[in-house]
Order: sequence, then C-alpha cells, then structure tokens
Amino acid sequence: MLRPYLIEIRLMGEPKHLARQLIYDIFHKFRVRGQVRKRPVPHVTLFGPFGTKSMRDVIHTIGEVGSAYSELPYEIDGFDYFELKKKFLFITTSSKKNVIYLKIVPSNDLKDFRQKLAKQLLKFTDAVNTSHDSRDKFKFHATIAMKDIHYKFDKIWEYLQNYEIKTQGVALRVTLLKQGKIMYEYEFPTKRLLNRRQSLSKRHLRN
Repeated sequence: MLRPYLIEIRLMGEPKHLARQLIYDIFHKFRVRGQVRKRPVPHVTLFGPFGTKSMRDVIHTIGEVGSAYSELPYEIDGFDYFELKKKFLFITTSSKKNVIYLKIVPSNDLKDFRQKLAKQLLKFTDAVNTSHDSRDKFKFHATIAMKDIHYKFDKIWEYLQNYEIKTQGVALRVTLLKQGKIMYEYEFPTKRLLNRRQSLSKRHLRN
C-alpha cells in the first residue's frame, strides 16, 4: 500500500548547518549518495510514512496537539547508527549497517508532542512503525549518511570520531510532507497552519 505522507521537524540555525556540512563531508570523502541526490534537508521524522483516507483529520490533529506548545527544544549529542538485521527462526543470519545519524536528545515537550500526535494519528492512518505510540522507545535521529555505506562504514565511523558534536536546537514548526514535498506546516509560536507557499516564504520565516 502506498504510504506517501511524513511528519517531521526540520533543523534550523546551527544544527541545520552542522548536519548539512557533515552530509557533504561524508559524500565528498567517501562517495556515498544516499543523502545528496537532492539538496539535503536535515530533519527529524516524527511520524510515518503513512497513508490516510482523512487528510482533514491529520491536519486538524497536528493543529490541535501543536496548539499546546510554543517551541520544541532538543539537543544534538554525537553519532549513532542503525543496523538492518535479517533473521531466520529468530537467529540473525546477516546484518548491514545502513544508516548513520546524529543523536537527537529530545526535550520533554518534544517527547510529549510526538507521542500525543502519534496516538491520535494511529486512529486513522496506516503507519506501521511499532514504536510510534511509545514515549521512550522512539528513536529521535537526523540521518547524515545512508544506503550505500555498509562496506565503507568502518572508515566513515573512524572519520566521524574527529568531530565532537554537541549543540542545542529548537523546532518552531512541524512539517507535513507528501512524497517529499511540503504540504503544510504548523507554526508553534503563531499557532498558524501555513500552506506550501507560506511555508517556503523566506520573508514569512524572517518575520
């Protein structure tokens, strides 16, 4: 079944520039393609991918849950990775390191927002991520390398040890995407739902 929608927060300011620089550094040094086929947009996925028969309910829920928050702080603290494991009869037969990411340490507000949003959205979407409705098991992360990294992983990982990554960030919007393109953004400080044109407006963002 097609699951074209995602909900995410996008890194801003120093965290955005840091993540984008790391993505390009890894690409140029190790020739991995996963994050630079298009201009990279550093982000943290909060829910999805998913499909739904009621986009109106999705949009309403984002606004309803988001109205309780004025911003969502977080920290970035080093690196970690995901490992794809294949199993047969509960025995791991192979493993493949397929994602390297920045570790996002969410504030309590970010944790609460994501969990409340997920609990409501699970009622009328077909998302299948089993950690969506868990406050503590969900992995907050911002991907910096993916897909074709398995055979280069050890060298990339060694290279990243040269960096000491620790910084703070804040999300002022949550973004709803369809097939990678912004549909709407909810802006926490103003309690406004922005359409695609408003979301992409640099003037609006400055204001």
